[in-house]
Amino acid sequence: MNRPSATPGICRIDQPHKHNHGFFVRLARRRKIHSAFFSDKKHGGREQAFAAAQAHYQKLRQKLGMPRRRSRRWNAQIVRRMGRSGIHGVQRVVDRRTKPWRKYWRATWSPELGKVRRRQFSIRKHGEKKAKKLAIRARREGLRSIK
Repeated sequence: MNRPSATPGICRIDQPHKHNHGFFVRLARRRKIHSAFFSDKKHGGREQAFAAAQAHYQKLRQKLGMPRRRSRRWNAQIVRRMGRSGIHGVQRVVDRRTKPWRKYWRATWSPELGKVRRRQFSIRKHGEKKAKKLAIRARREGLRSIK
């Protein structure tokens, strides 16, 4: 598991080929991203640029407040860019490692932190439509089991 950053929302950018050195501040709230760049040259050195970035980050946090805590179930149900299934966590898979190729619909969900559950439904056994429907149903049942 990753260690939390000592300076969340602030990252260092060094691009020597573009003569670009400084700190980038980014904070997202209510579907909007607030960002700013603090260059070393403009602020008189690396330490001063970092101090300015930290001050700006603290000012943004005071102005915008803390993010709302959401449940894992709520987070799993966010509508995202989806593949052909139309449901996040449901994919059509073609396994080309075997002959003949195995084709199936797969449902994926995470019932608790660090665990992933999957169910597969064969297209050859159930047919395209029924396998997809079973995968969508398995995904929805899996989301209800999230702690």
